[in-house]
Amino acid sequence: MAYITADDGVDVFVRDLGEGDPIVFLHGWPLNHRMFEYQFTDLLEEGFRCIGIDLRGYGESDKPYGDYSYDRFADDVRAVLDELDIHGATLAGFSMGGGTATRYMSRHDEAHVDRLALLAPASPVITEKPDFPDGLAESDVNPLIEGARTDRAKMNAEFAAMLFHTDQSDELLHWIWSLGMEAAGHATIASAETWRDADLRPDMDDITVPTKIYHGTHDEVTPIEITGEVLEDGIENAELIRFENSGHGLVTDETEKINEELADFAG
Repeated sequence: MAYITADDGVDVFVRDLGEGDPIVFLHGWPLNHRMFEYQFTDLLEEGFRCIGIDLRGYGESDKPYGDYSYDRFADDVRAVLDELDIHGATLAGFSMGGGTATRYMSRHDEAHVDRLALLAPASPVITEKPDFPDGLAESDVNPLIEGARTDRAKMNAEFAAMLFHTDQSDELLHWIWSLGMEAAGHATIASAETWRDADLRPDMDDITVPTKIYHGTHDEVTPIEITGEVLEDGIENAELIRFENSGHGLVTDETEKINEELADFAG
């Protein structure tokens, strides 16, 4: 475990385990790198190096007031990969982490990354735009932001219940809730506004590495029709892998399948 300082002085927490081919994990909103516990468990045993980053505002990273844009997150990821001197990584971004990964690949010219894995990504566009009428209505997303402003504990519990297609234990749902409560309230709000409003379609043209998109067909948070399918069409070297028994939280709905897919792709 280590803290790496970004260019604006913010300390970003990194968990770095193993010695094999590196897989860098970027978590979703409003969680932290610990959401990938069961990926770390299996992939470390398979001989991979697993690197989990807590984005600023989340987990054990600093939680400043201010910029929670995809540019800022991407720059923090670059600081981590530079400091760790990573080569040939698989960059694996889940949900908001998928948006961060998409922006990173464009903004930083794919530095350090040989393969891109997008897991139920909040990318390239979530909400309706004048030229993208198929997106979610902002009114579908805004209650999450308002909930973070007024009763973040309740919002996190309701969001945790939205994640999965398969039955999960009450204890696991509570654990997911607890990860969300480790985030700062202001970061939760600001970064939700980021993924609500972002349009990453121009970034897709800059992605040239092999890309896999792993997406649950029952995803109600980032529906596969407006994210996964658009990414497969827009990224030159991309393949969409459908998870037929998963909602948004495919890392838990189909843990064995996603771990096998990642090991095959990153190996």
